[in-house]
Amino acid sequence: MVAQLKKVARKSKTFIIASNIYHNWRTERRFKSGNIEYTGGSTHSVVCQFSLPQSLGYINDVFEDFLRYSGFTPEMLRGKKVLEVGHGDSVGVALRFIAAGAERVVCIDKFYSKQDPSQQHNIYTALREQMNEDERRRFDEAIDLTNGTKLNEEKLKAMYGTGIEDAGQAFEPGYFDIIISRGALQSVFEIDSAFSVMDRLLRSGGEMWHKIDLSDLGMFRDCGMNPLTFLTVPESIYRLMIKDTGKANRRLIDYYRDKMDELGYQAKYFVTAIFGRKDLVVPHKEEIVPGVDYTEQTELLINQVRPQLDSKFRDMSDKDLAVAGLFLIARKK
Repeated sequence: MVAQLKKVARKSKTFIIASNIYHNWRTERRFKSGNIEYTGGSTHSVVCQFSLPQSLGYINDVFEDFLRYSGFTPEMLRGKKVLEVGHGDSVGVALRFIAAGAERVVCIDKFYSKQDPSQQHNIYTALREQMNEDERRRFDEAIDLTNGTKLNEEKLKAMYGTGIEDAGQAFEPGYFDIIISRGALQSVFEIDSAFSVMDRLLRSGGEMWHKIDLSDLGMFRDCGMNPLTFLTVPESIYRLMIKDTGKANRRLIDYYRDKMDELGYQAKYFVTAIFGRKDLVVPHKEEIVPGVDYTEQTELLINQVRPQLDSKFRDMSDKDLAVAGLFLIARKK
């Protein structure tokens, strides 16, 4: 009976809102007490049950994805200082940048994602084995795997407990050449502050590469509801639901276009996912076409929910509301 009641409750919008408000309250209290441990960024932990080949594949795919859509080659990374936002439980992607020739990589994350030290050691050891001699030499300058895992912070530094929105004073203005993130910015509640800080830390001519999930991260979708249901919650209530939990901040593609225009960046916007479409948009596209990239199913989802949308989303075009994922490539003038 209890299990049945829980199953029914999970399909209730009111229950989902209430449970998220409670979870946010608990997370805020826990974080203020100094407990920053988190499972959400544990991509390579036993929680996600990634095998060693899967972990290596993920790290390599992310690194190559950054280069593919930015137009950079490994040679162009040499001497660059890179900031990775929201690296979670792994510095594997950062090590790929180091091995390619980046001068230094700093990884910053508000939460400390649960990690398995032996698993991480195995991943980094296997990652090193894939590299050529020059890459291994640079790799070894950043990390010592002789007895456990020890980072040389002059080359590779991992910072936990401080979100990007609060990191403005940690480095000199213009310190970084490239700022990257993968599945992180959608979890930053104070996103305006985050961009202000990143703009301050990025040198003139530097680049931002951000891959962003614009969905509800499963909040309502995984309970069988319209995937745009999260956009129907009033802003004042939604804030109580997600402010401190790292859940979807509801900033959609229009926000990122406006923000890049405001900051004066040259930017490209690649669509990576579409609501109502099961597969990803591969290759990612700068322009999506109704009837080609998304079908009547997507338009039906939007039309069903549009009358209930919060005012800030109600007048958005179908094309913008259809975008469930974004790869932002931006250059500071």
